[in-house]
Amino acid sequence: MSTGTAAEPETGSPDSPAPLDVTIVFRSDWGVSTGTGVAGGVDAAVEKDGRDLPVVRGTVLTGAIREQAFVVAEALDGDSGDKSWRRFVGALFGSVGRARLVSFSDASFVSFSDDAAPADDESKREAVHEVVSLSIDEETGTAKKDHLRLLERARACILRGTVELLDKTLDGRPLHWRAGQRKAAELVLSISALLVRALGSNRSDGDGLCSVLIGETGEIDEKNVDQKVRERCRGQLEQWSGPAPKAPDAPDFPIDSKAGGRSDIPVIGKKDSGHRDGSNGMTFYEADLDIDLTSPVISYDVPFSNELRSLDFLRGTALLPIIHHRLQVASKKNADVGATAREIIRDAVVNGDLLVSDATAVVNGVRGMPMPLVLSRPKTEGNDETEGVRVLNRLLAEEPENEIHKPLRTGYVFPLPVPKSADSSEVLAGMGVPALQGRQSTAHNPVTGAAGTGQLFLARALPAGMRLRATVTMSEKLYECVKDRLDGDFRPQRTFSERLGLWRLSGTYGRARCRLGEFRPVEVPGPGWDENGTTTLWFTSDVVARSPRLGPGGSLNDLHKAFERAGVPLTEDDSDERRFSAGIRHRRVDSWSAADRRPRATRTVIQAGSVLRVRPADAGSSPEETMRRLARLSVTGIGELTAQGFGRFVVDHPLLREKKFRLISLKHEDFIAEGCAAVKSQEER
Repeated sequence: MSTGTAAEPETGSPDSPAPLDVTIVFRSDWGVSTGTGVAGGVDAAVEKDGRDLPVVRGTVLTGAIREQAFVVAEALDGDSGDKSWRRFVGALFGSVGRARLVSFSDASFVSFSDDAAPADDESKREAVHEVVSLSIDEETGTAKKDHLRLLERARACILRGTVELLDKTLDGRPLHWRAGQRKAAELVLSISALLVRALGSNRSDGDGLCSVLIGETGEIDEKNVDQKVRERCRGQLEQWSGPAPKAPDAPDFPIDSKAGGRSDIPVIGKKDSGHRDGSNGMTFYEADLDIDLTSPVISYDVPFSNELRSLDFLRGTALLPIIHHRLQVASKKNADVGATAREIIRDAVVNGDLLVSDATAVVNGVRGMPMPLVLSRPKTEGNDETEGVRVLNRLLAEEPENEIHKPLRTGYVFPLPVPKSADSSEVLAGMGVPALQGRQSTAHNPVTGAAGTGQLFLARALPAGMRLRATVTMSEKLYECVKDRLDGDFRPQRTFSERLGLWRLSGTYGRARCRLGEFRPVEVPGPGWDENGTTTLWFTSDVVARSPRLGPGGSLNDLHKAFERAGVPLTEDDSDERRFSAGIRHRRVDSWSAADRRPRATRTVIQAGSVLRVRPADAGSSPEETMRRLARLSVTGIGELTAQGFGRFVVDHPLLREKKFRLISLKHEDFIAEGCAAVKSQEER
């Protein structure tokens, strides 16, 4: 029977080995439980994908195959005393001190096992049904009181996924697979899959009986589905002789052989003055980087006990290495790129020639901006779906006398266009925040297969189907090196796959499709000072301002000092005590170093969304010159770590010129993009 067509597999790079097909044929009811139920409904729900069809998560497949892979390794090593196969398998699946070299995707529904009924055929039975379960008292042999449960189970069906041999490490270093290593990996994975006889929950009750096949299967005949793979594995074993090869390993210090043995380690050179204060008229070029999430993504934040909650955006810290790596790969493949140009590309980050902003949600084609921390709304007023929320800009409006207001501190603002349902002329933007998708999981003992003690955790991630947008900025020097020379891996408008966030090798999280737009010269806005000689600064990303002790600061004085060092001395405008002169909040920023496998030092930053009303502080410079410097500085950012997206701000945004207006509230479905890669892939399946 034909299994239908699976979605096009996602690969990390053109140089990575081709993914291997993973086919799961279930012969009984089954289900991979979410660990949660539905209020007023079932007590235990099964995992489902965006089509509301059952799915086997990549994490489940990884654990099942890993367990059997060590059994296979022991058999292949035999009594020789050589543990080469065990070492090879250990390297494939990783350990505490080393990341895995294989990644399983989620296995998605293709068809039912006993007929060719497609999932979208309404005339056929449902893929998921409900069953009743109860607990039996061991002493009496009767049903326990109040222990009746309603469970979801999936019907026997065929699912498809992939397993990839990774082409780079977590810190971006390349992994090169030789033919023998790929052959050994496919052999171990194929045999290990044959040893898996059941998946999911309630296996002891007969649920989850299945055959797992790794490798090209083509047409599937349920009667001899295992035999076909056994024959292929037997042929591979007959051709193999000797111990297992050593697993691929990335070099500690990558060397560019094409550049005469020079190290790829960046060298800090002399920075152009324009990187600091933007005063020399240097042109910058920028392009949009659109990111469609094809699986949930966990953007790193501080874990809370057993809960890991994603940020509601992607930091430039995670995106910068991706862009820089692809630039380097593309430059090495192109013979027209000379040694000097390759050095400029290599040193682009440390010399301030390449910057990548944070990626925020896109709604109706509009990129979200962090909620400005100078807005307030009536505390007792509801949220009208068409008229929106009445908002005051406290930079211009005084404290209301007859009503109590509360500040708006979270979420994003999406300037026009707003949803069609909004009919108020006062509505200027939409507001909202993407809802995180929660999933409960537990770590399992690899020996017993039981849940590990104290290993239950909840992960909240950005949902699949969401679109985010960042900005890639290049100096003119870097742009001249790459324009019209780089093709293939870094071609504008080309869509490529990437893994983002935490647990990105698990297969369940971190998959995304990215598209880099055409580069264009940055048109620096030419705002002017208002009639009072002031303007507003709206920070669209966190700001790392150095303290007098050279550590990460965060005070308002530290921020003013940062502007002064950049050649744009400013002072806060506090001439009117009845109105806000600033809206500032702080937050903690933590990150993880993949290279060191340890957390980085905690930083205190000025939070995105903070707003300042400022005026020139240097009487020796003309207001026009100060504004020109300020506008150019907004392109590259202020403070530290600007290459990673920190320190971005907008000067004199039109929204903050309004004294009062309305914001329409956005819903969860507004954040799921129509035509997003995640949606398309589901339709293809």
